[in-house]
Amino acid sequence: MEEKELDIERLWRGWLRSPFHSFLHMDLEAFDREAGTATFNIPFKEAYARTAGEEGIHGGVLASIIDIAADFALAVAMNRMGFPTIDLRIDYLRMASNGDMTAKARTIKKGRTIGVAEVEVYDAKGRLCAVGRGAYATAAG
Repeated sequence: MEEKELDIERLWRGWLRSPFHSFLHMDLEAFDREAGTATFNIPFKEAYARTAGEEGIHGGVLASIIDIAADFALAVAMNRMGFPTIDLRIDYLRMASNGDMTAKARTIKKGRTIGVAEVEVYDAKGRLCAVGRGAYATAAG
């Protein structure tokens, strides 16, 4: 029996029903099933600030973007719903300036029990600000 392909745009709209995902307001810009990639635009909100009235986006926002984008890229690659996070590692390379961000996620491993994906986050100035790698539980429940 052939596996039915997920409607990726519909899947993303479903993910946005999560209050936290909705708060982050990540816009799915592009995806590639074969490559296991997804690109997101993240419109800036004042609530992302490290300190009120000052320049800089809080690292927790970047970590959340990385986790969500990595999980979604893996879901695209594996043609399945999202997966529980096992581990998340992030390197903060520079402070992200206020403004819209871009996240580029790619699947590294589509394993039977564990999947891995990487994400790069760019700030409004196009600078690479954070990179992260997530491991996710992919074993069918």
